[in-house]
Amino acid sequence: MPYPSVTETSPPGGAAHPLIRAGCHALRLLRRVADVAVLALLAYMACAILAQVVGRYFFNYSIAWSEETATFAQVWLTLLGAGVAMRYNQHVGVDFLILKAPLAVQRVVNGAAFLLGVWFLGVVIVGSLSMLSIGMMVKSPALRLPMAIPYAALPVGFGYFLLEFALSTLPRVLRPGATRTEEN
Repeated sequence: MPYPSVTETSPPGGAAHPLIRAGCHALRLLRRVADVAVLALLAYMACAILAQVVGRYFFNYSIAWSEETATFAQVWLTLLGAGVAMRYNQHVGVDFLILKAPLAVQRVVNGAAFLLGVWFLGVVIVGSLSMLSIGMMVKSPALRLPMAIPYAALPVGFGYFLLEFALSTLPRVLRPGATRTEEN
C-alpha cells in the first residue's frame, strides 16, 4: 500500500490510538454508505426512466413523478459519485510535468493545488447551504416535495468530495513523489 495503514502507524507493540481507530472506522463506514448510495441511485434512476419510457410510449401516459425523481437521483448520483471517483483517483489530472519537477517544487505545486481546491469546495459548500433555506420554501412540480431535498445534494456531495480530496491530496503535499496506486 502506498500510504501507511492504521497498524503501520501504531506505536511498536501497541495498538493505534482510539481516535485513529474510530476515525478509520467512520471513514470506512462513510465510504461504504457512499458506495451503496451511488449504486442505489443509479439503479433507481434506470428503473424510473424505464418506467417513464414504458408509460409514455406503450400506454400513452406520462409518469411525472418518475421523471422528477430520476432528475433528483441524477443530481445526488453525480455529486456523491464525484467523491467516490476522487477516492479512486479517477478524475482527469495532468501531472506529467509536476512529477518531473524537483520534490520541493512538487510540494509547492501540490500545496497550492490543495489550498485552492479546499478554498473552492469550501465556497461551494457555504454557498449551497444558503440554497437549503430557499429550497424549504419552494416545492417540486410533480411531488410537491421541498426543493431542499435535491439542493441538499450540494453540501453533502461537495462535503464528501472535500473529504476525499483532502485524503487524496495531503499525502502528495506531505510526501512529494509518492504515487497512489490503490485505495488507502
